Amino acid sequence: MTLVLNGTTGVSAVDGSASTPAIQGNDSNTGMFFPAADTIAFAEGGVETMRLDSAGNVGIGTSSPLTMLNLSRDSGLSSGTGTTIAVRLTDTGSDGGANTWNTSQQFTAVQFFSSDGSGVGAAVRASVGATMEATNGSSSALTFFTNSSGTPAERARIDSSGNLLVGTTSAAQNTSGLKVLAAGSGRGITYGASGTADVDFSEFYRNTEGSLTRVGYIRTNGSSTTYSTSSDYRLKENVQPMTGALAKVAALNPVTYTWKATGENSQGFIAHELQAVVPDCVTGEKDAVDAEGNPIYQGVDTSFLVATLTAALQEAHGLIKDLQARVEVLEAK
Repeated sequence: MTLVLNGTTGVSAVDGSASTPAIQGNDSNTGMFFPAADTIAFAEGGVETMRLDSAGNVGIGTSSPLTMLNLSRDSGLSSGTGTTIAVRLTDTGSDGGANTWNTSQQFTAVQFFSSDGSGVGAAVRASVGATMEATNGSSSALTFFTNSSGTPAERARIDSSGNLLVGTTSAAQNTSGLKVLAAGSGRGITYGASGTADVDFSEFYRNTEGSLTRVGYIRTNGSSTTYSTSSDYRLKENVQPMTGALAKVAALNPVTYTWKATGENSQGFIAHELQAVVPDCVTGEKDAVDAEGNPIYQGVDTSFLVATLTAALQEAHGLIKDLQARVEVLEAK
């Protein structure tokens, strides 16, 4: 090949290869080469490690980038410490670097700018000390921000315990899983289906003898929603008719009341009173508190009253029929 070097053309008429790059230093198998039209590639140790193709896509570890930036660990690169990690972001400054969206002991790992580059639209931050996880600096969190009138506003985080928090910075009494806090009167979680077919938006499973068994789900058919809990006969044993339901209903204490938080009037039951009559309807214990003394409130699911009310109605119906029969006998006399 001929190497042309002048003030107009620069370096031309040489393509090279991964084993013998066209532009190289003292190392003959490390440098830049040109494997195709409008394509630039880089080699290290005779192996291609990066390519800029004719579409403007950059491939690191791949010679066929599919996106603007394509990272791959399957290109035969030499193994060593950290080679299984495609991207590592490290903050080397004590103040998180020179960026207005950074605060003490945090660094912005990823930022998304407006198209003209005039401002940050969103960011992903990682804590590197005790600021976001106040446990002597040993814990960390990953937080997600959007731009609110020029000010970074946290929208979600994954805390050091693995909890996903949306709209709140503390797991509080929800110590595991997902917690969503809606702002004001906004929606916490919204589900939507693109068609009219039945869709199970949420499914609930538990571990039963080493395998997961579905114990409930929330389903919509496009016009209504069903809240379903397990009730298959194959899950039950010692099935017996319910007795004494009328006496249980007589012991119930339905009341009216006003909610302290909103002042709204409502009606229903007091949890611990209902628990004394139909325990299945109530969760939690009366006057329970957590380790900090905060109340752990009881909850009620009145759907578990349906069987009791049905049995009570049947018992009442039986009594009514018996009384009718007696009245008929008396009238006949």
